[in-house]
Amino acid sequence: MRPQTWRRLRQLAQVLAFLLFLYLFIYATFLNPQRTWADLFYRLDPLVALTSMLAGRVWIAGLGLAGVTVLVTLVFGRVWCGWFCPLGTVLEWLSPRRTRVSAGGRARYKRPSEKWRVVKYVLLVVLVCAALLGNQTLLFFDPITIMTRTTGMAIWPALKVAIYKSEAFLYRFRFLWGILDFFHNTLIFPIFKDITSVFTQTVPIFLFFVAIVALNWWAERFWCRYLCPLGGLLGVLSKFSLLRRDVGDMCASCALCGGDCPTGAIDPKNEFRSDPAECIICYDCIVDCTREGVAFHWFLPFLKLPSATRDSQFAIRNSIRPWHPAEWYDYNPQRRQVLAGAVMATAGVALAGVEPVTQREPTYMVRPPGATSTDFETLCVRCGECMRVCPTQGLQPSLFEGGIQNVLTPRLVPRLGYCDYTCNACGEVCPTGAIPQLPLEEKRHTPIGLARVDRSRCLPWAYNIPCIVCEEACPVQHKAIWLYQVEATNTQSESIVIQLPYVVKELCIGCGICEYQCPMGGESAIRVFAPTDVGGYVGNDPEFRPHRQWREE
Repeated sequence: MRPQTWRRLRQLAQVLAFLLFLYLFIYATFLNPQRTWADLFYRLDPLVALTSMLAGRVWIAGLGLAGVTVLVTLVFGRVWCGWFCPLGTVLEWLSPRRTRVSAGGRARYKRPSEKWRVVKYVLLVVLVCAALLGNQTLLFFDPITIMTRTTGMAIWPALKVAIYKSEAFLYRFRFLWGILDFFHNTLIFPIFKDITSVFTQTVPIFLFFVAIVALNWWAERFWCRYLCPLGGLLGVLSKFSLLRRDVGDMCASCALCGGDCPTGAIDPKNEFRSDPAECIICYDCIVDCTREGVAFHWFLPFLKLPSATRDSQFAIRNSIRPWHPAEWYDYNPQRRQVLAGAVMATAGVALAGVEPVTQREPTYMVRPPGATSTDFETLCVRCGECMRVCPTQGLQPSLFEGGIQNVLTPRLVPRLGYCDYTCNACGEVCPTGAIPQLPLEEKRHTPIGLARVDRSRCLPWAYNIPCIVCEEACPVQHKAIWLYQVEATNTQSESIVIQLPYVVKELCIGCGICEYQCPMGGESAIRVFAPTDVGGYVGNDPEFRPHRQWREE
């Protein structure tokens, strides 16, 4: 097959993989009960699989597909980065025009030193060592989590707002109504109807992505070359791949391939050979080679041929070479750098562990349903899937509210949105099981927090103003908010009966709808806090009668 055909196939694979990513992104909503494969890209991510299983000390069956990516890498090399990674595809599409290199292999502008490539390997060591110690804070550097988080919390909601605002403007022109109605009903509304649009950390998440893209102007695919920890893991595996780029005797040392390589993997000082750990099998170097001096060959282990003459003829004719481990370059991690990464991981985890409990477990850190029954902080990979599918926008990313080890983990902010009594989507889309897949009936009986009435702000308690909104909104079977009737005097000195709300601890599940619906301006007069001594939901017990005398009054 011609090199041009291979490059077109790669470009087609990039487009199809990116469209699949978007389809799964749109497909996984809280209204869709079939969300089994919504986390497909996470299942194929060996970095997520490795760190999650190490951190949780468990085998996560759903992440077993990552073995396919490992196997493909050992056979074909780092094709995931060049053919299927959605972040790599976006970075390639948003890269500026490539700068050709001179015959001496020097670029027209100064690029980072090749020694910077060791950063991604050190970051990989830090991630793995931290996972061994039960910490996954830095996994927000994983490329799949970056794409999901940025798309779900910044780009897609912003696109929805932009389109709806544009429609509102265009609807001023009556002659456009028919066209706008058609496109809105057939395309816009089906795509964006379940997309939430309010997230507390949208700006820093988007700026982080913008910084990754902007680095392309310093060096093409800067992230893939120097920073990506998944690229580092696949690069190490690619050292032992069977398919590799090879330079033949026809090479004219024109340096065109060096200018074409999107990751700068070709070394002009080493006869224009490339490091398999950095090569993403893009075929650009072969397409533009004027003398067919480079090609991809199979390197097979245990290959033995009768003679040197027949050896070379057989190899050229069949594109097969005897297998040998790939060369390790100066920028590959040395023992000292690996030890330094391990020390940094240990120090970081230790420092996060000595934060005071009020910082690590603040009272307002309400987790998704069932998260308290798992080792949530250890298993959470900061992907943002649960926050994206939350129908009420209640799940929001935390920054430093829960300390370093809780960065970008989800927390319920009831004032923005409550935990829907009829929804268990967050557990369905969680790729690692940090949020367990609870059946809907079990989820309705699982406490995630505990509500508390602030009597200094509550309208009936503080101002003798009738209000029972929280009690009416409570969705549990026997109502977790009960009313205590007392006689009071209003502003006209008239005697009235006031119903004072109070929370029954044993019935409250902490869903937050009471806080969301509270009519008090600003901070709600009833707030949900993280569970501490919650006794468990016992609403199905017919013998349960706490404070029965108040209830009957």
